[in-house]
Amino acid sequence: MKSLLIACAAVALLAAGMTRAAETNAPPMPPGGPGGHGGPGGPRFEMPLIPPKLMADLALTADQKPKVDAIAADFAQQRDKILADQKNNPAITKLRDEIRAAREAGDRAKIRELRTQLAPYEKPLLDLRRESMDKVRALLTDAQKKTLDEARERFGRRNGPRPQGPPADESSPPPPPPPPQD
Repeated sequence: MKSLLIACAAVALLAAGMTRAAETNAPPMPPGGPGGHGGPGGPRFEMPLIPPKLMADLALTADQKPKVDAIAADFAQQRDKILADQKNNPAITKLRDEIRAAREAGDRAKIRELRTQLAPYEKPLLDLRRESMDKVRALLTDAQKKTLDEARERFGRRNGPRPQGPPADESSPPPPPPPPQD
């Protein structure tokens, strides 16, 4: 009986060790948690208003720096409040889980559809970032604005476009042209 107990304990320890080894060798969790960065709370929303490298590249003057720092601090405070309000939203959690499942299944069409559904939840954060960057931009010289624009262009190329609305249906006709400007 004692040897049976020892054998069971050895099997349990071996299984626990193998489980721990599997956890250690598991691929790292995607940025932003298990849902990746497909929704509120992902790294693109937790980024500072102006990344440190860009801040250095802008070479702000002594007059500009405290103003930009104040805008960035206000942005961070408002961003954190929005993220906290959204953190336990079951609709967002469900969409992020579905996006993760679609990503694992390689279903790009489903990912696009779900990101479109997620877009209204991202809008307050995107609007806040845009408004804050507009305030910063108003303080910059023309040369600094050029540096900012170049950095934003590089960021856009690296991260690709985000869906802004429903994906175009290839079977539907193109949208009508804009009205003539008089």
